[in-house]
Amino acid sequence: MQGELGAVYRATRRQYELGRMMVALRRAGVMAMAVAVLSGTLFGRRALVWLPVSVLAFAFSEWRGTFLAKGARRGLVAGVGSMLLPLSVLRPCCGVDARAMGTTCCTMPSACWAAGAVVGLGMALLLPRAPEGRRAEAALGMILGVSSVAVLRCSTLFLCAEAIPARPLARSSGI
Repeated sequence: MQGELGAVYRATRRQYELGRMMVALRRAGVMAMAVAVLSGTLFGRRALVWLPVSVLAFAFSEWRGTFLAKGARRGLVAGVGSMLLPLSVLRPCCGVDARAMGTTCCTMPSACWAAGAVVGLGMALLLPRAPEGRRAEAALGMILGVSSVAVLRCSTLFLCAEAIPARPLARSSGI
């Protein structure tokens, strides 16, 4: 009798986890599509190279559920906020003439720290209320959410521009 109950429990648990995974993948797909449309519109298709990282992060957080998922959803909001920061804040010494000549622009850690402080403040304000032991889980979820969105923004800052041409027709036609 005990062997039958164990087999039934394992089968039930497997179906339960598969159901949770399917719901998590659907939710991750919806979140990733929204982020893909926004980042594709703002930064072009070069940013979409890192979209699988976002999908995996969202799927994991939704599968784990509870405070990790709540934190990741709120981190998504904070990540979209960081995505909307103008490039002049992230690379303030990158002039128009430097970009036109094709030289690389510098990055300023102080500007990144300031932008990170603003995003961190937003995250602190959005952190879901959780019991004492679960607060770290919610915070990790927020970090996961904001990082999975911010990576799309940062890909346009640090990836080689020639690796994935943004507008191949424009280069060949001289536009």
